[in-house]
Amino acid sequence: MRKFIVFFGLAVSAISIALFAKNISDYKVGTELNDKQGVEYFKERAKTKVVPWADKKLTIDDVPKGKDGELIRYGIELLMNTEAHLGPKGKLKMTDPEVTCVACHLHDDNGLPGTKKYAFPFVNSINNYPMLDIETMTIISLEDRIRGMGHTDSVRFPSDSKEMRAILAYFKWLKEAYNYGDKVKVEGEFLAKIKFPNRPADPVKGKALYAVHCAACHGNDALGIKNDNYEQGGGHLYPSLMIWPDGGHMSMLPFLARFLKSTMPSGASADNPILSDDEALDIAAYINTGFVRMPMHTTEGRAGIDTAYSKSPSLKPDYFASPQQNLDPKEFIKVKYGPWKNPNYFPGE
Repeated sequence: MRKFIVFFGLAVSAISIALFAKNISDYKVGTELNDKQGVEYFKERAKTKVVPWADKKLTIDDVPKGKDGELIRYGIELLMNTEAHLGPKGKLKMTDPEVTCVACHLHDDNGLPGTKKYAFPFVNSINNYPMLDIETMTIISLEDRIRGMGHTDSVRFPSDSKEMRAILAYFKWLKEAYNYGDKVKVEGEFLAKIKFPNRPADPVKGKALYAVHCAACHGNDALGIKNDNYEQGGGHLYPSLMIWPDGGHMSMLPFLARFLKSTMPSGASADNPILSDDEALDIAAYINTGFVRMPMHTTEGRAGIDTAYSKSPSLKPDYFASPQQNLDPKEFIKVKYGPWKNPNYFPGE
Protein backbone atom coordinates (compact mmCIF):
# COMPACT_ATOMS: atom_id res chain seq x y z
CA MET A 1 0.00 0.00 0.00
CA ARG A 2 2.82 2.35 0.86
CA LYS A 3 4.52 1.66 -2.48
CA PHE A 4 1.23 2.42 -4.26
CA ILE A 5 0.84 5.76 -2.44
CA VAL A 6 4.41 6.76 -3.28
CA PHE A 7 3.94 5.73 -6.92
CA PHE A 8 0.62 7.54 -7.13
CA GLY A 9 2.14 10.71 -5.65
CA LEU A 10 5.04 10.62 -8.11
CA ALA A 11 2.63 10.08 -10.99
CA VAL A 12 0.50 13.06 -9.98
CA SER A 13 3.61 15.23 -9.65
CA ALA A 14 4.79 14.14 -13.08
CA ILE A 15 1.42 14.99 -14.61
CA SER A 16 1.45 18.42 -12.95
CA ILE A 17 4.97 19.16 -14.15
CA ALA A 18 4.05 18.04 -17.67
CA LEU A 19 0.98 20.24 -17.64
CA PHE A 20 2.80 23.35 -16.50
CA ALA A 21 5.82 22.70 -18.71
CA LYS A 22 3.84 22.21 -21.93
CA ASN A 23 3.82 24.86 -24.62
CA ILE A 24 0.76 27.07 -24.26
CA SER A 25 -0.10 26.38 -27.88
CA ASP A 26 -0.68 22.75 -26.93
CA TYR A 27 -3.81 23.60 -24.94
CA LYS A 28 -6.95 22.75 -26.84
CA VAL A 29 -10.01 24.99 -27.12
CA GLY A 30 -12.45 24.12 -24.35
CA THR A 31 -9.81 23.02 -21.82
CA GLU A 32 -10.53 24.35 -18.33
CA LEU A 33 -7.67 25.41 -16.08
CA ASN A 34 -7.63 25.96 -12.35
CA ASP A 35 -6.13 28.99 -10.63
CA LYS A 36 -2.62 27.58 -10.27
CA GLN A 37 -2.58 26.36 -13.86
CA GLY A 38 -3.73 29.79 -15.01
CA VAL A 39 -0.81 31.47 -13.26
CA GLU A 40 1.62 29.05 -14.90
CA TYR A 41 -0.09 29.54 -18.26
CA PHE A 42 0.54 33.28 -18.23
CA LYS A 43 4.11 32.79 -17.01
CA GLU A 44 4.74 30.70 -20.10
CA ARG A 45 2.92 33.19 -22.29
CA ALA A 46 5.15 35.98 -20.96
CA LYS A 47 8.12 34.17 -22.52
CA THR A 48 6.73 34.67 -26.03
CA LYS A 49 9.06 36.57 -28.30
CA VAL A 50 8.10 40.24 -28.69
CA VAL A 51 8.68 41.88 -32.07
CA PRO A 52 8.59 45.62 -32.86
CA TRP A 53 5.50 47.33 -34.20
CA ALA A 54 5.81 47.22 -38.00
CA ASP A 55 7.04 50.47 -39.51
CA LYS A 56 4.71 50.10 -42.46
CA LYS A 57 1.65 52.04 -43.58
CA LEU A 58 -1.07 49.89 -45.10
CA THR A 59 -4.27 51.09 -46.76
CA ILE A 60 -7.25 49.30 -48.22
CA ASP A 61 -5.53 49.58 -51.61
CA ASP A 62 -3.02 47.00 -50.36
CA VAL A 63 -5.74 44.37 -50.01
CA PRO A 64 -5.31 41.75 -52.74
CA LYS A 65 -7.70 41.43 -55.65
CA GLY A 66 -9.92 38.45 -56.41
CA LYS A 67 -12.15 36.37 -54.13
CA ASP A 68 -9.71 36.44 -51.21
CA GLY A 69 -9.58 40.22 -51.38
CA GLU A 70 -13.36 40.47 -51.56
CA LEU A 71 -13.68 38.45 -48.35
CA ILE A 72 -11.04 40.60 -46.61
CA ARG A 73 -12.82 43.78 -47.72
CA TYR A 74 -16.09 42.43 -46.38
CA GLY A 75 -14.38 41.81 -43.04
CA ILE A 76 -13.13 45.40 -43.04
CA GLU A 77 -16.64 46.68 -43.78
CA LEU A 78 -18.11 44.62 -40.92
CA LEU A 79 -15.59 46.01 -38.45
CA MET A 80 -15.91 49.59 -39.68
CA ASN A 81 -19.73 49.58 -39.79
CA THR A 82 -20.68 46.84 -37.34
CA GLU A 83 -23.98 48.36 -36.25
CA ALA A 84 -25.27 48.61 -39.80
CA HIS A 85 -24.46 44.97 -40.59
CA LEU A 86 -24.29 42.84 -37.45
CA GLY A 87 -25.95 45.02 -34.79
CA PRO A 88 -29.46 44.69 -33.35
CA LYS A 89 -30.84 47.23 -35.82
CA GLY A 90 -28.60 46.12 -38.68
CA LYS A 91 -29.30 43.85 -41.62
CA LEU A 92 -28.14 40.60 -40.03
CA LYS A 93 -28.82 41.15 -36.30
CA MET A 94 -26.04 38.79 -35.24
CA THR A 95 -24.75 40.84 -32.29
CA ASP A 96 -26.30 42.83 -29.43
CA PRO A 97 -24.17 45.90 -28.59
CA GLU A 98 -25.05 49.11 -30.39
CA VAL A 99 -21.46 49.94 -31.22
CA THR A 100 -19.06 49.58 -34.11
CA CYS A 101 -15.88 47.58 -33.50
CA VAL A 102 -13.61 50.40 -34.65
CA ALA A 103 -14.89 52.56 -31.76
CA CYS A 104 -12.45 50.68 -29.51
CA HIS A 105 -10.17 48.97 -32.05
CA LEU A 106 -9.15 52.18 -33.76
CA HIS A 107 -7.56 52.66 -37.16
CA ASP A 108 -4.43 54.67 -37.81
CA ASP A 109 -6.01 57.16 -40.23
CA ASN A 110 -5.84 54.53 -42.95
CA GLY A 111 -9.37 53.11 -42.92
CA LEU A 112 -8.14 49.75 -41.64
CA PRO A 113 -9.74 48.84 -38.30
CA GLY A 114 -7.50 47.70 -35.48
CA THR A 115 -4.27 49.20 -36.81
CA LYS A 116 -3.68 51.90 -34.18
CA LYS A 117 -0.87 51.13 -31.76
CA TYR A 118 -1.87 50.66 -28.11
CA ALA A 119 -5.57 50.77 -28.99
CA PHE A 120 -6.48 47.06 -28.88
CA PRO A 121 -5.16 46.48 -32.42
CA PHE A 122 -6.09 43.44 -34.50
CA VAL A 123 -2.69 43.21 -36.16
CA ASN A 124 -1.56 40.15 -34.17
CA SER A 125 -4.89 38.60 -33.18
CA ILE A 126 -4.20 35.46 -35.22
CA ASN A 127 -1.09 34.77 -33.14
CA ASN A 128 -2.79 35.40 -29.81
CA TYR A 129 -5.42 32.68 -30.02
CA PRO A 130 -6.37 30.18 -28.74
CA MET A 131 -6.00 31.95 -25.39
CA LEU A 132 -6.97 31.43 -21.76
CA ASP A 133 -10.09 33.45 -20.98
CA ILE A 134 -9.70 34.76 -17.44
CA GLU A 135 -13.45 35.11 -16.88
CA THR A 136 -14.20 31.44 -17.46
CA MET A 137 -10.68 29.95 -17.08
CA THR A 138 -11.27 28.13 -20.35
CA ILE A 139 -9.13 28.10 -23.47
CA ILE A 140 -11.13 29.90 -26.14
CA SER A 141 -10.74 30.40 -29.87
CA LEU A 142 -10.56 33.70 -31.71
CA GLU A 143 -14.08 32.99 -32.94
CA ASP A 144 -15.20 32.64 -29.32
CA ARG A 145 -13.67 36.02 -28.48
CA ILE A 146 -15.36 37.71 -31.42
CA ARG A 147 -18.72 36.27 -30.37
CA GLY A 148 -18.12 37.26 -26.77
CA MET A 149 -17.47 40.84 -27.76
CA GLY A 150 -20.74 40.77 -29.67
CA HIS A 151 -22.65 39.30 -26.70
CA THR A 152 -23.82 36.53 -28.98
CA ASP A 153 -23.42 32.77 -29.47
CA SER A 154 -22.44 30.17 -32.05
CA VAL A 155 -26.04 29.80 -33.23
CA ARG A 156 -26.47 33.45 -34.20
CA PHE A 157 -22.83 33.95 -35.22
CA PRO A 158 -21.50 30.58 -36.48
CA SER A 159 -17.80 29.99 -37.04
CA ASP A 160 -18.50 28.93 -40.62
CA SER A 161 -20.62 31.99 -41.45
CA LYS A 162 -19.38 34.29 -44.20
CA GLU A 163 -19.15 37.10 -41.65
CA MET A 164 -16.88 35.19 -39.29
CA ARG A 165 -14.72 33.96 -42.15
CA ALA A 166 -14.43 37.51 -43.47
CA ILE A 167 -13.27 38.95 -40.14
CA LEU A 168 -10.74 36.15 -39.69
CA ALA A 169 -9.52 36.60 -43.27
CA TYR A 170 -8.86 40.25 -42.50
CA PHE A 171 -6.99 39.39 -39.31
CA LYS A 172 -4.88 36.82 -41.18
CA TRP A 173 -4.12 39.33 -43.93
CA LEU A 174 -2.99 41.93 -41.36
CA LYS A 175 -0.51 39.50 -39.83
CA GLU A 176 0.88 38.57 -43.24
CA ALA A 177 0.89 42.11 -44.65
CA TYR A 178 2.81 43.41 -41.64
CA ASN A 179 5.22 40.45 -41.93
CA TYR A 180 4.72 39.26 -38.37
CA GLY A 181 5.98 35.74 -37.85
CA ASP A 182 4.22 32.88 -36.10
CA LYS A 183 3.84 32.61 -32.33
CA VAL A 184 5.03 36.13 -31.52
CA LYS A 185 3.73 39.09 -29.56
CA VAL A 186 3.84 42.58 -31.01
CA GLU A 187 4.90 45.71 -29.18
CA GLY A 188 1.84 47.94 -28.79
CA GLU A 189 -0.75 45.21 -29.23
CA PHE A 190 -2.59 45.99 -25.98
CA LEU A 191 -2.59 49.25 -23.98
CA ALA A 192 0.25 51.63 -23.14
CA LYS A 193 1.25 51.78 -19.50
CA ILE A 194 0.86 55.12 -17.73
CA LYS A 195 2.16 56.63 -14.50
CA PHE A 196 -0.75 56.55 -12.11
CA PRO A 197 -0.90 59.21 -9.37
CA ASN A 198 -0.57 57.99 -5.80
CA ARG A 199 -4.10 59.07 -4.88
CA PRO A 200 -7.66 57.91 -5.39
CA ALA A 201 -9.31 58.66 -8.74
CA ASP A 202 -11.51 61.77 -8.54
CA PRO A 203 -14.84 61.56 -10.42
CA VAL A 204 -15.72 65.17 -9.46
CA LYS A 205 -12.65 66.47 -11.28
CA GLY A 206 -13.41 63.94 -13.98
CA LYS A 207 -16.87 65.42 -14.57
CA ALA A 208 -15.39 68.85 -15.31
CA LEU A 209 -12.76 67.32 -17.58
CA TYR A 210 -15.40 65.24 -19.36
CA ALA A 211 -17.32 68.42 -20.20
CA VAL A 212 -14.19 69.88 -21.81
CA HIS A 213 -12.79 66.85 -23.63
CA CYS A 214 -15.61 64.36 -24.17
CA ALA A 215 -19.14 65.80 -24.12
CA ALA A 216 -19.01 67.33 -27.59
CA CYS A 217 -18.83 63.87 -29.17
CA HIS A 218 -20.28 61.54 -26.55
CA GLY A 219 -22.92 63.87 -25.08
CA ASN A 220 -23.55 65.11 -21.57
CA ASP A 221 -25.44 61.88 -20.94
CA ALA A 222 -22.62 59.74 -22.43
CA LEU A 223 -25.08 58.22 -24.91
CA GLY A 224 -23.16 59.35 -27.96
CA ILE A 225 -24.56 60.84 -31.14
CA LYS A 226 -26.77 58.77 -33.42
CA ASN A 227 -26.72 59.03 -37.19
CA ASP A 228 -29.87 60.34 -38.86
CA ASN A 229 -30.67 56.86 -40.17
CA TYR A 230 -30.11 55.22 -36.77
CA GLU A 231 -33.54 53.53 -36.69
CA GLN A 232 -32.80 51.99 -40.09
CA GLY A 233 -29.52 50.54 -38.83
CA GLY A 234 -27.29 53.54 -39.46
CA GLY A 235 -25.69 53.33 -36.04
CA HIS A 236 -23.82 56.03 -34.17
CA LEU A 237 -21.67 58.85 -35.44
CA TYR A 238 -19.97 58.85 -32.02
CA PRO A 239 -20.45 55.84 -29.75
CA SER A 240 -22.31 55.68 -26.48
CA LEU A 241 -20.07 55.23 -23.45
CA MET A 242 -22.76 53.12 -21.81
CA ILE A 243 -22.05 50.10 -23.98
CA TRP A 244 -19.82 48.28 -21.50
CA PRO A 245 -21.38 46.62 -18.47
CA ASP A 246 -20.72 47.07 -14.78
CA GLY A 247 -17.98 44.51 -14.23
CA GLY A 248 -16.57 44.47 -17.77
CA HIS A 249 -12.94 45.31 -18.43
CA MET A 250 -13.67 48.94 -19.28
CA SER A 251 -15.46 49.36 -15.95
CA MET A 252 -12.10 49.00 -14.19
CA LEU A 253 -10.68 52.49 -13.84
CA PRO A 254 -6.98 51.81 -14.61
CA PHE A 255 -7.96 49.79 -17.68
CA LEU A 256 -10.16 52.59 -19.07
CA ALA A 257 -7.64 55.28 -18.11
CA ARG A 258 -4.92 53.54 -20.11
CA PHE A 259 -7.23 53.38 -23.13
CA LEU A 260 -8.22 57.05 -22.84
CA LYS A 261 -4.61 58.22 -22.57
CA SER A 262 -3.67 56.56 -25.87
CA THR A 263 -6.79 57.33 -27.87
CA MET A 264 -8.83 60.29 -26.63
CA PRO A 265 -9.84 62.92 -27.50
CA SER A 266 -9.87 62.11 -31.22
CA GLY A 267 -6.39 62.40 -32.67
CA ALA A 268 -4.53 61.39 -29.52
CA SER A 269 -2.07 58.52 -29.53
CA ALA A 270 0.29 56.86 -27.09
CA ASP A 271 3.18 58.77 -28.66
CA ASN A 272 1.28 62.07 -28.77
CA PRO A 273 -1.31 62.04 -25.97
CA ILE A 274 -3.66 64.91 -25.24
CA LEU A 275 -4.71 63.95 -21.72
CA SER A 276 -2.31 63.77 -18.81
CA ASP A 277 -2.17 60.59 -16.72
CA ASP A 278 -4.14 62.29 -13.93
CA GLU A 279 -6.78 63.57 -16.33
CA ALA A 280 -7.25 60.17 -17.96
CA LEU A 281 -7.76 58.55 -14.56
CA ASP A 282 -10.26 61.14 -13.33
CA ILE A 283 -12.28 61.05 -16.55
CA ALA A 284 -12.36 57.26 -16.31
CA ALA A 285 -13.67 57.58 -12.75
CA TYR A 286 -16.49 59.89 -13.85
CA ILE A 287 -17.45 57.79 -16.88
CA ASN A 288 -17.65 54.63 -14.80
CA THR A 289 -19.36 56.03 -11.72
CA GLY A 290 -21.36 59.03 -12.95
CA PHE A 291 -23.90 56.95 -14.86
CA VAL A 292 -26.00 53.86 -14.14
CA ARG A 293 -24.70 50.88 -16.09
CA MET A 294 -26.29 47.61 -17.06
CA PRO A 295 -25.14 44.52 -15.15
CA MET A 296 -22.69 42.19 -16.82
CA HIS A 297 -24.52 39.23 -18.28
CA THR A 298 -23.46 35.70 -19.14
CA THR A 299 -23.29 34.52 -22.74
CA GLU A 300 -21.69 31.57 -24.45
CA GLY A 301 -18.00 31.68 -23.54
CA ARG A 302 -18.41 34.75 -21.34
CA ALA A 303 -18.85 34.74 -17.56
CA GLY A 304 -21.23 36.97 -15.70
CA ILE A 305 -20.00 39.45 -13.14
CA ASP A 306 -20.85 37.09 -10.30
CA THR A 307 -18.43 34.46 -11.63
CA ALA A 308 -15.68 36.59 -13.20
CA TYR A 309 -12.39 35.74 -11.45
CA SER A 310 -14.17 33.36 -9.09
CA LYS A 311 -12.03 30.54 -10.53
CA SER A 312 -8.88 32.64 -10.76
CA PRO A 313 -8.34 34.75 -7.62
CA SER A 314 -4.58 34.83 -8.20
CA LEU A 315 -5.08 36.53 -11.56
CA LYS A 316 -7.65 39.10 -10.43
CA PRO A 317 -6.35 42.68 -10.71
CA ASP A 318 -6.42 44.55 -7.42
CA TYR A 319 -8.64 47.18 -9.09
CA PHE A 320 -11.47 44.81 -9.99
CA ALA A 321 -14.48 46.05 -8.03
CA SER A 322 -18.17 45.30 -8.32
CA PRO A 323 -21.14 45.42 -5.97
CA GLN A 324 -21.51 41.67 -6.43
CA GLN A 325 -18.20 41.13 -4.64
CA ASN A 326 -20.00 41.95 -1.40
CA LEU A 327 -17.14 44.09 -0.15
CA ASP A 328 -17.73 46.40 2.77
CA PRO A 329 -18.18 50.03 1.62
CA LYS A 330 -14.71 51.21 2.62
CA GLU A 331 -13.02 48.28 0.91
CA PHE A 332 -15.16 48.71 -2.22
CA ILE A 333 -14.21 52.39 -2.51
CA LYS A 334 -10.52 51.55 -2.07
CA VAL A 335 -10.64 48.82 -4.71
CA LYS A 336 -12.71 50.92 -7.11
CA TYR A 337 -10.89 54.25 -6.86
CA GLY A 338 -7.40 53.32 -5.68
CA PRO A 339 -4.62 54.04 -5.31
CA TRP A 340 -3.60 50.54 -6.34
CA LYS A 341 -0.45 48.49 -5.96
CA ASN A 342 -0.18 47.57 -9.63
CA PRO A 343 -2.65 49.52 -11.79
CA ASN A 344 -0.77 48.73 -15.01
CA TYR A 345 -1.21 44.98 -14.50
CA PHE A 346 -3.66 42.99 -16.57
CA PRO A 347 -3.29 39.20 -16.83
CA GLY A 348 -1.86 38.03 -20.13
CA GLU A 349 -1.20 41.37 -21.79
